[in-house]
Amino acid sequence: MLDWLPLGLERWLWALAVGAMRTIPIAILIPAFGGQNVPAQVRMGLGLALSALCLPTILPLLPERDSTFFWILLLAREVAVGFTVGFVGSSVFRAAEVAGRLVDTLRGANMAEVISPVTEGRASPMGDVLLLLTVVIFLEMGGVGFVATALARSYQAVPLELTNTAQSLGGAARLVVITTAMLLESALALAAPAVVALFAADLVLGSIARMAPQIPVYFVGMPLKAMAGVGIVLIGLGGIEGALSGAFRGWYGLVQRAFEVWR
Repeated sequence: MLDWLPLGLERWLWALAVGAMRTIPIAILIPAFGGQNVPAQVRMGLGLALSALCLPTILPLLPERDSTFFWILLLAREVAVGFTVGFVGSSVFRAAEVAGRLVDTLRGANMAEVISPVTEGRASPMGDVLLLLTVVIFLEMGGVGFVATALARSYQAVPLELTNTAQSLGGAARLVVITTAMLLESALALAAPAVVALFAADLVLGSIARMAPQIPVYFVGMPLKAMAGVGIVLIGLGGIEGALSGAFRGWYGLVQRAFEVWR
């Protein structure tokens, strides 16, 4: 072992840094840890805290190599593991947010999707509501504890080595594609009642416009569709909550699979 290899306090700091490469992307990407509403420095601090919790597991597994190139590749691989798990872990939250955005678009609330001074990006009122509901369900189900436990155990399942990296990259890419497809499917399923109701409203308004062209259907229909979209979502909120709770059961399996592809 060369002189620069971590010893004592330095070894603890190196273990913390290696762990942070895996935990910080997870803390940044999963909205339950704050999302865009929380400053990046806070989310990075949370990622470091998760890494600190994993130190007892990381320290015995920290490799003793004398190659700088090895450490660079290991850190890059740990970042890839973190981003894979973070992307997969954020899928349920993003599906709910996309469903809300779809409802906002169909009910004609595009003008409400303006630059938010909090997130410094575009915001969707219904998307934010469903995203917040998903975060609440996640916290009620003890999701933070699950993530912390999964991270601590992940270093046993996914050691700090560079074995089968090319094969793992292919598996991670396939998992990301599958997760993206499931995200879109789930978003459409969550928004389906509102989509059907708003489509039916468009058919009714179109028929009225054909039968009575003098009626300003566009100006009359916009507030009606806006209220109908919100009403359908509120009426079906219990069903949406049940669907999201069920989705998290499959989400646990996806997160475990995200770790397994990097074995």
